[in-house]
Amino acid sequence: MTTDSQMSKGVLEGCVMRLLKDDYRYSGEIVALMRANGFGDFSEGTLYPLLLRLEKAGYFDTLRQATNNSPPKKYYKLSAAGRERLENFESMWRDLVLSVNNILNTSGRREDSRTDDNDTGGTDSDET
Repeated sequence: MTTDSQMSKGVLEGCVMRLLKDDYRYSGEIVALMRANGFGDFSEGTLYPLLLRLEKAGYFDTLRQATNNSPPKKYYKLSAAGRERLENFESMWRDLVLSVNNILNTSGRREDSRTDDNDTGGTDSDET
């Protein structure tokens, strides 16, 4: 999926947060899940700044777990504050999708705001 970088920034943040809602995950797992769900260009270079920013804001609980023959891996899961932020994102996302779909499906006009084809713009056609 290729999208405008400014628009995708908030979307990617919300998606990563959703992946971390219920389970601790490490960066490689997050990248793999994002790619498997259509974000083919998603990389560690995209993920790490996002994780750092959200961690500093207090949206994650983290733990380090030792692995064989490599440094300990850092695992992330949403904190209570992170779950609240995710709920806000999901609400805003639903509203945005509804609004965009309204425009895409009606050529930019809402059904209830259309004028009658016989409407002459407020002038009475019987007047001479």
